[in-house]
Amino acid sequence: KGFYSRWGDIMRFVVAYVVYVVFLAVFLAGVPRDDGVVESGSGGGGRRRRRRGGGALFVAARREKDFIRGGRRLVMMETTNAFTDDDDDDDAADASSSSSSASSSSSSSTLNSWIDFCTPSAENLFERPIDPILEADLRTNRQDPPANVADRGREWYRRHTNVRAGASTKGKAKGKNALPLMLFGDSITEYWKLKVNREMLLKTLRLDNEGDVFVNGISGDETSHALYRLSHGAFPRTTVDDIVMMIGTNNFGRAYREHWDAKKIHEECLNEEQVRAIRREIPNAVAGVLAVIEKIRLMSPNSRIVVLGILPRGLRNNRAWNTVTQSSMLDMKTSQQLPDDDVLESRAFKGQFTLPNVFTKAIDFANDAVKRGVENEKVGGNMVFYRECGDAFLYNDEKSNTKMLNVDLMKDALHPDKPKGYEALGKCIRDILDSLPENMEFANVRARQPGENSNIGVAT
Repeated sequence: KGFYSRWGDIMRFVVAYVVYVVFLAVFLAGVPRDDGVVESGSGGGGRRRRRRGGGALFVAARREKDFIRGGRRLVMMETTNAFTDDDDDDDAADASSSSSSASSSSSSSTLNSWIDFCTPSAENLFERPIDPILEADLRTNRQDPPANVADRGREWYRRHTNVRAGASTKGKAKGKNALPLMLFGDSITEYWKLKVNREMLLKTLRLDNEGDVFVNGISGDETSHALYRLSHGAFPRTTVDDIVMMIGTNNFGRAYREHWDAKKIHEECLNEEQVRAIRREIPNAVAGVLAVIEKIRLMSPNSRIVVLGILPRGLRNNRAWNTVTQSSMLDMKTSQQLPDDDVLESRAFKGQFTLPNVFTKAIDFANDAVKRGVENEKVGGNMVFYRECGDAFLYNDEKSNTKMLNVDLMKDALHPDKPKGYEALGKCIRDILDSLPENMEFANVRARQPGENSNIGVAT
C-alpha cells in the first residue's frame, strides 16, 4: 500500500509538470522573437526581418506601435535595442505618430534595394521615426542658424562680389519702377545663368529680357550662407514684384559628406554616422529656410514670396560618372555625358536614381515642416506661398515598380539637366506664379530708391 501511495504522488507530479511545460510553451509562442531570417536583396545584400510567433490567446503579450508612412502601416516591435541615440528616443515615436509631418511623408521607411547599410545599427537608425518638429519650433522656439560663411573659400567670395554688383544695378532700367522677378537659392538657381539655360529662362518664365530677372544664387550655399548674403548686399536696390526661393539641399549634402569615409568609397554602403548626421540636420535646415523667408520679407515687405520645397535628390555614385572639375562646370553646354551603355543598368548607376534613399525621408520631413511654418504659423506674413516642383522630376518605373528620378531631367541626380530639366523647372515656376492671387498691396507701393537699404539694417 505504501508503494502504490508513493507511485500516485509521482504520477501527480509528472502530470502537473507536463501541464506547466505546455502552458509555458503556449505563452512563449505569443511573444515576438527574432530568429534571424534573412531576406535576399538586389546586389547580394541581405536584410534581416523579424518573424513573429503565433499564439492568439496571448496576443496581449505583444507590444506594438503603429506608424503611418506614405499610407503604409508599419509595425515596430518594442524590443530591447542595443543601439541607442540621444536624439531619437522611444518617446518621440508616440509623438511622431500624431504629428502631421509624419503622416504627410511620401517615402517608405525602407531604403531602396540598390543601396546597402554598412552595419545593422545604421539600418536600425534609418528606420526609426524622426523626432517631430512642433508648431512652436517653427516660430517662437526656433533656433535660427548663424549667418556664417567661415567655411567658404576665395571662389565663393568672388561670386558673392559679383552677386552684390548685380544687386546694385538690377531694377534701374528706364521706365520701370520695380524688378519683376528674383530667383534666390544655391547652384540650382545659379545655373539659370548658363548660356544654355538663358533662353529657357526667358521662354518658360515669359520674361521680356534678362533685365527683368535677378538670378541670385551661389553653388554650394546652405541656409547659413544665404542669410549672410542677404545681410551683406545681395539684394536688389529696388522693389521686387515676385521672389522665388529654394534653399536647403546643401545642408543635407554637407551632413552626408562630412561622414563619408574616402577609404571605403568602393563599398557603396551607408554608415551609421551619415544616417545620424542627416537626421540631425533636419531641424537646422528647417529653421534656416524659415529664417531666410523672414529675412527676405524684411528686405522686401510687399513682394509675393514663393517658397519652393527642396527637390528630390539621388545618392550620387562617383564611380558611375566621369570626373568634371568645378572650373569647367560653367563652360559646359550640356550635362555630363551618360556612362557607357554596359553600366546603365548596373547597381552603381541605377541606385543613384531609385527612391527612397537616405535623403528622401529627411527632405520630405523638412519640406512638410516648412510648409506648416508658412501656412499655419504665417512665417513671413501674408503673400508667402509654399509650393513644390519635385513631381516634375519623378516617374514610376514600370519594370521595377519603384519611384525614380528622371535621368533625362536630372542626369547628375541633383541638378536639373541643362536645358531640359530647367525647362521643366521653369514651367513649374511659371504655373505657380500664374496661380497666385494678385498682390493688391503692390499697386500703391513706390519703388525703393538707391541707398534706402541702409535704413533696414543691411550691412554692405
